[in-house]
Amino acid sequence: MSALTRSFRYIFVPVMMTFICIAAAQHFKDVWQVWLPSIIELPYYLLPVAAILALQFNFTRLSLLAILLLAYYGYEQGVFIDYLADNIRNQIFLSGSLIIGFFSISRDRALFSFHTVKTVAGIGLCFAIGSTWQIFTLKIGSPTVLDIPPAINLLTPLYIPVGISSIIVCIYAVWRASLIDSVLVVTLFSWLFLYYVPNGLPLPLLLSLVATAYICVVIAESYHLAYRDDLTGLSSRRALNTMSLSLNSHYSVAMVDIDHFKNFNDTYGHDVGDQVLQLIASKLTKVKGNGKVYRYGGEEFAIVFPNKDVELILPHLDELRCKIRDYDIVLRNELRKSSNKSDRKAKEENHSTTVNVTISIGVAEHHGQLTFAQTLKLADKALYIAKKNGRNRVFV
Repeated sequence: MSALTRSFRYIFVPVMMTFICIAAAQHFKDVWQVWLPSIIELPYYLLPVAAILALQFNFTRLSLLAILLLAYYGYEQGVFIDYLADNIRNQIFLSGSLIIGFFSISRDRALFSFHTVKTVAGIGLCFAIGSTWQIFTLKIGSPTVLDIPPAINLLTPLYIPVGISSIIVCIYAVWRASLIDSVLVVTLFSWLFLYYVPNGLPLPLLLSLVATAYICVVIAESYHLAYRDDLTGLSSRRALNTMSLSLNSHYSVAMVDIDHFKNFNDTYGHDVGDQVLQLIASKLTKVKGNGKVYRYGGEEFAIVFPNKDVELILPHLDELRCKIRDYDIVLRNELRKSSNKSDRKAKEENHSTTVNVTISIGVAEHHGQLTFAQTLKLADKALYIAKKNGRNRVFV
């Protein structure tokens, strides 16, 4: 996936969806204003639910953000109209922007670990920087301070820390390409909207939308944890079993196995074996004929072709087998870890090993009253025959 595609998927789309939700809420103002007394209480329920759900799946960044937003909402429920309160609001805004940026460069860790202490220290540092920057902007903006370059006076009101945080959040959202980092973009956008358009949407409604986004992301990520293989990124065996319930009576199934994979692991190590699994998985996903690929277990994969006869998919499977057979896998020696770049390059050229792997494929077509499990078993039997007859072949 290119950086442009990731930017569109993980930055532009979430921000646009948030903008559409805000615009829709403003358009239907007369509808939700009737329920405003109840909406005021919503953040007190939705944000804790989001925090608890996120914590269940070790999404500590979302959990802590939900708690911080809840604390901020409790703070805003008071009446602060004097000059000091305005300064505090500015400090909170700057600190909040920095915290969102800090969370974007952090990773989710177990709550009860040493990383939590570092996270809390990072949050405290963000508050300290926000307060210091606010004092700095007040000082250089004061008419008693002379000889300040005009460029600084122009840049200061733009809140440089906010700009830096925004850039960091966007970069990491594109780089990591995950829903968690994408929802951090939504949080930052909502936070900026809250500050720069304070009368655009009531705070309880905006925070309720953010909390709902957290809950939806946690549910989506929990689905991926349950139905997605972590190593290869393919759908898991559980997803295969769930998908089978929606199949009609016309489909074909292929079982794919990497030949001599145990010997490959024993020779080159499990780290290299994992890389080969990832490589094979990426190749399998490019199979033609609208086949859906699943990791069945170990070095075994399943490909389901809905509404396809065996005769139609055999050419695609054989093409896939040939592409994997002819692909050169370069294994680099541990000497590549040399600190000198030129030496490392020379050593790689001298010590790199090129290997090839092959796959065997067994195919079965669904007939009559057979269940999906029985059809899968037939494909597995065909795979066994393919391996017994010499491997690196397709057998029906």
